Amino acid sequence: MSEAAENLSVAELQQMLKKQQSRMNQLQKRRERLIEQIQEIDTEIAEISGGGETGNVRFRNSQSLEEVICDVLAKNKKGLGLAELTAAVEKTGYQSGSNNFKNVVYQNVYKSEHVTRDDKTGKYVLA
Repeated sequence: MSEAAENLSVAELQQMLKKQQSRMNQLQKRRERLIEQIQEIDTEIAEISGGGETGNVRFRNSQSLEEVICDVLAKNKKGLGLAELTAAVEKTGYQSGSNNFKNVVYQNVYKSEHVTRDDKTGKYVLA
């Protein structure tokens, strides 16, 4: 503890702590607003550029990619090709910062126990 702090009363220390906590709360709220603004800008950049990398902000989706893929395939019983599946997943509003989202979808269906590829049609269906 510094000499200045040793000479302060408990009430004065509590007052200092309260000010610091208030300042921290203000900064956290400001940070959250800035993150929202960055995400909006990244979305706009992605729309203008046709996708692609949008920066270092990680999107938070309500469902995992595998869950979204399974939901999409459940609605398309005959199955979908990789390009169709990727487009359908994007239509659900799922967001990714990947430069090659089609490859991310492929990796997900490849490792998924819930999705299989129909060799006759070349389409992905639920297992």
